[in-house]
This record gives sequence, structure tokens and C-alpha cells, in this order.
Amino acid sequence: MLGVFVISILAGTLGALLGLGGGIILVPALILLLGVPEKTAVATSLLGVIATSVTASISHLRYRYANICLGMWLTSGTVVGALAGSLLFQVMSPRWIALLFALMQGYVAWALSRPRPERPAEEQGEASFLCQPAQYVDFATGQPVRYVPQRFGIGWLTSVVAGALSAILGVGGGIINLPVMNLLMNVPLKAAAATSSFMIGITGSISATIYLLKGYVDPGLAAPSVLGVMVGAHVGASLSRRLRSRVLRNLLIVILVISAARMAWRAL
Repeated sequence: MLGVFVISILAGTLGALLGLGGGIILVPALILLLGVPEKTAVATSLLGVIATSVTASISHLRYRYANICLGMWLTSGTVVGALAGSLLFQVMSPRWIALLFALMQGYVAWALSRPRPERPAEEQGEASFLCQPAQYVDFATGQPVRYVPQRFGIGWLTSVVAGALSAILGVGGGIINLPVMNLLMNVPLKAAAATSSFMIGITGSISATIYLLKGYVDPGLAAPSVLGVMVGAHVGASLSRRLRSRVLRNLLIVILVISAARMAWRAL
């Protein structure tokens, strides 16, 4: 339990520092370092995803960064994907789960290695009948930010994929939802991150409930994991204001590449 707690703190810290969530680190750490079965590790990670989502959403909602209307629309897609992914998860071989996770880590390492400039949102564009133009105050600059969400259909379809991957791999769907909202739906990066954090807790609850009923959740692992990820998320949020993001990003890339290689070898 102590080992799970320490690993969960590290996973939550690294995940919070770069906005990825702890699951991308926690799942392979439980499998490769502690010998936890793949399906148990995924189910355990989802409980941590829910806990960190609730913790982060409190702050995002207080400062009105999260777009609730947009989040509920996209969540309807992630829930559909989570239900499908949960059913597929139960019949998948652990080897395929390990291989998919290796591919996911490789993708994230590649995405982190590329420059990620902030894409300014635009006020132009027609308001959808689903959601009206949104606004929040960026407390880093003190300036109001206004934007009009676009391409709701594309956003919903990609949310289905994000929900399925979240259920199968035990990671937050923000790996997909965040860049889609920012690059395709005209949502500023801070609003996209806050909205994604709000969504993944609901999505994770669907899969976690199914896995709990099916017996994939080990209470002895779940308790220290959830506490550790929450502690790590707070530590990461604090460190992010002091540490150089480039150094942290490069460190995480190295960890992800090594972990992806070991997960791929485990699957073969």
C-alpha cells in the first residue's frame, strides 16, 4: 500500500504539471513496478481520475473557466464511448491493453515534443443553438476572454473516441478532448483544460461503476491510489508556478518513451 501511495503521488504530480492527468503514468507504474494485473490497474486508475477531476473542477468552476454547456454536450459523447469501451474492456486480452497503452504513451510523448503555442480564440462566428458565446476573466492577465464554440458535431464524435479510450486504458479523455476543443472548436486553452477536467470525472464514473460491479477494483489498491493522486495533483499545481515547464516536459517524454517500450515488450 505504501508503494502504491508513493507511485500515485508521483503520477499525480507529473500529470498535474503538464495537464495530462495521473493515469498516463499510474497505469504502467502499477503494472511494471508492482506487478498489478492490467485490468486491475486500469480500474484503479479510473478512481484516481474521478478524484482529481472533482478536486480540479471545484477551482475551475469557482473562476468560471469551465464551459458547462459545452462540457455537458461533449460528455454525452464520452458517456456513449465509455459504455462501449467498458464492454470491450471486459473481453479484451491484457496483452492488447498493454499494447494500446504503449501506443498511447508514444503518441503523448510525440505530442509533448512538439511546440504547443496558445491558439487565440476568436469572438467571430455564429452562436450555436446548443451553446451561446462564452466569457471568463483570465486571472493571469486580468483581461476578459470571449469566444464562440464551433464545430459541435466534430467535437461530439471525437468525444465518443475519447470516452472509449478512457474506459479501456484508465486515462482521462483530455488527451483527445483538450486539443480538439482548442484547435477545432475555437475554445481557449485554459477553458478547454477546465472543461475537460469537468468532463472526465463524469465519464470515469460510468466505467468505474461497471468495473466495481464486475470485481476489477481492488480496495487495497484503490484507497492509497486515490489519496496519492489527489496529493500529487496539489503538489503539481503548486510546483507548476515555480519550475521550468521545458525541463519537466523533457523529463516526462523520457519516462513515457521508456515506459511505452516496456509495455510494448510486455505485450509481445
